[in-house]
Amino acid sequence: MTAMLPQALKRRIRALPQWSPVALRRPQDVVQVRMRGLKGEIDVTGAAVVASLSPLTLGVGLDEAAGAVLGDCSAPVLRFLDLESRRTVGALELIRVRDCPARAARIALFEVRGAAQYCLPWPYRPWNRYLQNRAIRRQHRRPDNFWMPPEAVQQLMIFYTCPRQVVLVSVDDGEHRNLFPMDLIGPVAPDRFTLALRNTSRSVPAMKRARRVALSDVAAADCGLAYSLGAHHREPLGDWRSLPCATARSQEFSLPFPQKALRVRELEILDFETIGSHTLFVTRIAAVQPLAEADQLHHTSGLYQHFRMRQGRPLPAAA
Repeated sequence: MTAMLPQALKRRIRALPQWSPVALRRPQDVVQVRMRGLKGEIDVTGAAVVASLSPLTLGVGLDEAAGAVLGDCSAPVLRFLDLESRRTVGALELIRVRDCPARAARIALFEVRGAAQYCLPWPYRPWNRYLQNRAIRRQHRRPDNFWMPPEAVQQLMIFYTCPRQVVLVSVDDGEHRNLFPMDLIGPVAPDRFTLALRNTSRSVPAMKRARRVALSDVAAADCGLAYSLGAHHREPLGDWRSLPCATARSQEFSLPFPQKALRVRELEILDFETIGSHTLFVTRIAAVQPLAEADQLHHTSGLYQHFRMRQGRPLPAAA
């Protein structure tokens, strides 16, 4: 006879999801990212990005104010602040690796040396980490999965306590065409934007040749479309007409994008560099085309969504 476990107990012996798709208006205003350097602390919410997943490398755009706060600090800390409760929900201890050349944008690169998350209470915090790490190791057994050590995944989840926007990227160099989702993106300055794409992606060479892409904002209600296009990270698009959605053309570069996009940004690629497992593209925003207003698809850490649920204010789930 099989004993039936209470639902509350089942939840306790099951790992939280690593990532949660949520519906937010842009720019998100639920979490602030603050960098502590030699001369205090400064808000870098609009300037902190992922540059590579292996090794996990973060980039922070350094304007004059951020550069002054960081100074020559080789081990700054990123702190993630839930704005409504004013509670710190996570922190990352960084090691400064180097600065990217200032030709396209001044970006300081950091590897993560330590992490702490405060979304879960003790003793559930180490128990959930154990369960999640066990699941991560099981995922590694699948040959098609990109491997990150459990410690690095835990660090990345803390970075994602600040919800990250999901976009669809349009690429076409005349020979290769593609449309795929990305969330390893973000601004590093008011007119500079980065994308970190895995080196093995079939679209990396085309992006280097074309030097231009279009980013389409995805409505939260269209998350199914975004996820279905994830297959194009491995296989390029044969024909724009084969997409499961109607398309239009962007104004500046005439790149196809889904008609149901909320906004289209056209980016000129200024520079690119291989950083570990990923190629970091530094771009200039050449044109912005607003199309509609709606909640947009974001990804956040399952840890942070659980924290919000315990507070009685979960982020709205994407459809």
